[in-house]
Amino acid sequence: MLTPLFTHKLLPIKTCILGLLLFLGTSLKAQTITESNSIANFTVKENSQNGNQLLVQAIDTAKQNNSSINGTFTFYVNGFTQALQFKNGVASCELKLRKSSFIYFKHENEASNPSNLYYVYKGDSGLNPFKISWLLLVAIPIGLVLIGYMFKKIIGLAIFLLVAYFYFNHSGGLSVGTFFASVFDGLRNLF
Repeated sequence: MLTPLFTHKLLPIKTCILGLLLFLGTSLKAQTITESNSIANFTVKENSQNGNQLLVQAIDTAKQNNSSINGTFTFYVNGFTQALQFKNGVASCELKLRKSSFIYFKHENEASNPSNLYYVYKGDSGLNPFKISWLLLVAIPIGLVLIGYMFKKIIGLAIFLLVAYFYFNHSGGLSVGTFFASVFDGLRNLF
């Protein structure tokens, strides 16, 4: 049987636990509200109605369209600021491309700074974006250097392929700054 003295000692502990639970509940609710009004991740797709436009689609953690995103959001496209108008999680991004090139999309918000690098192929049927992983950007040159180092007889071929890789990136519109920004953003998103 609990004595009144013993229950009196438990009262401050119960109050602290109740206060902690209320604080956690309200902070989780505030975090959910903030996350629902911001873009945590996005993807870029071809606009099937207009072949010269790309669609920026806000996606959730399950890689599905986040239709709760509405309003104007600022994106940086290859370093230029663009205000994209989202409606039901989708915004149209018009790009004037003369040829296929790399396009670097970045969005900054309170919680995170999602960014993606795409190679946009311009064909007769329109624009076709292909997402480029930052791991691929790093793995190809490192792999070529390692192959050249392991097999001394083909070091000339490895150097040629490495130069061709960087020339393709540069001629496609991928500058050294964008290359490193994509790699550093990918590393930052790991942690």
